[in-house]
Amino acid sequence: MADNRSNPARPSGPTLFRQIAVRLAGFTLLFALLDVGIVVMTYSRQPESLAGELLTLEANRFVESAPDVPTPFQPSHGIMNWSARYVAPRQGSIPAQIAAAEPKDSSAMIVDSTQRERLADGGFRITGVRSVEVGGERRWLLASFNAQGIRPYLPVMANEVMQHVMLPLIPLSLFLLLFNVVAVRRVLQPLRRAEAEADELDPGAGLLRLSEVAEPREVSTLVRAVNRALARVDEAMAMLRGFTANAAHELRTPLSIMQLSLDRLPPGVIRDELQADARHLTRMVGQMLDLAQADAFSMDTAAAVDLAEVGREVVGSLAPKAFAAGRELRFEAAGEATILGHREAVVRIYRNLIENALAHAPGTHPVEVIVGPNAQMSVRDHGPGIDAEDLPHLFDRFWRKDRARLDGAGLGLGIVKRLAEAQGGSISAANVEGGGAIFQVTFPSPSPV
Repeated sequence: MADNRSNPARPSGPTLFRQIAVRLAGFTLLFALLDVGIVVMTYSRQPESLAGELLTLEANRFVESAPDVPTPFQPSHGIMNWSARYVAPRQGSIPAQIAAAEPKDSSAMIVDSTQRERLADGGFRITGVRSVEVGGERRWLLASFNAQGIRPYLPVMANEVMQHVMLPLIPLSLFLLLFNVVAVRRVLQPLRRAEAEADELDPGAGLLRLSEVAEPREVSTLVRAVNRALARVDEAMAMLRGFTANAAHELRTPLSIMQLSLDRLPPGVIRDELQADARHLTRMVGQMLDLAQADAFSMDTAAAVDLAEVGREVVGSLAPKAFAAGRELRFEAAGEATILGHREAVVRIYRNLIENALAHAPGTHPVEVIVGPNAQMSVRDHGPGIDAEDLPHLFDRFWRKDRARLDGAGLGLGIVKRLAEAQGGSISAANVEGGGAIFQVTFPSPSPV
């Protein structure tokens, strides 16, 4: 099986953070619209306030565009019969209705005032006085105009919404949204950490557990449930590894007996075929046992291992088999190479790589075993090399390029990879210039004492 932990598949849907953030933004916008609606409704029910604000707005526009009364002035849409004049702060210079509300002291400043009268056609006549500044001088403008319908009041409402709703609401809403986004991100942090830890779980190296958090409670509950599921999976895998090891161990004895029985058969094609099948089964059972034992290796019991010494030993034990097939094994030590690991695991790494080279590099070319320099060992053959499309799958368990072949189960290189990783090492494969392939296992150098 391919290892996809380095590039796990990601769902295409939106993240929980994005969903919450979008909902918070939508809620903020809805709140703003509701606030605007409340302001508009409140002002629509206060016609006197609207009339006063409209008069102020038109008076300011008049002063800005036409401070001199004789100058033509175009009022806003919906306003008719506009008239305006400057008045002195004394009685008699303003309409009687407005003057009644003004101070009787002629030296007192006129107070801004507004009068709204309903007309026969359904409209309104708005009259009032506003203090304005013209050329640096304080003056009093008496303005009068007719208004009908809601249109003349729209600029007033827009101005009120901008000044009393938008200006305070926008920064407050943005601050609230930012606060909520930061808060949601922090709340979801345990989920992102659990996701990262889940991506690092490796069934082949023994299942780990996700870090449990005290809060939020929903995340803590989810993590504990996942850990319980991982514990059940770990138990099931341990039972499967135990079954595989026990089955492989129990099969070795009957296979040995069968091999001895086949040796007693009369020579012939049938006996040769049966013996080849028996050797294939014996090798497969041995690899299954190696695979089960490889998963049980632990660096907690590591010891010093001399790669050169182990390499000479394995090459010596496999040399008769290679010579019988018309092949040659060569050993070369390019320097001292001592590691902290398991001697039996290193023996199996050598054996599987050498057997793989003998099986997949036919001909009379030698197989070279090189140790060093430093904590590494290599096995090189002089065969046809490795196809580029096969390189990513070489170390996958049970992978075979030619499924029709019956001389292997696709476990040898997978076992080597697992044994190397169990000792903190790694394995790589590459084609060699001049023909053939080289498999190199690199171990961590032992720390100096």
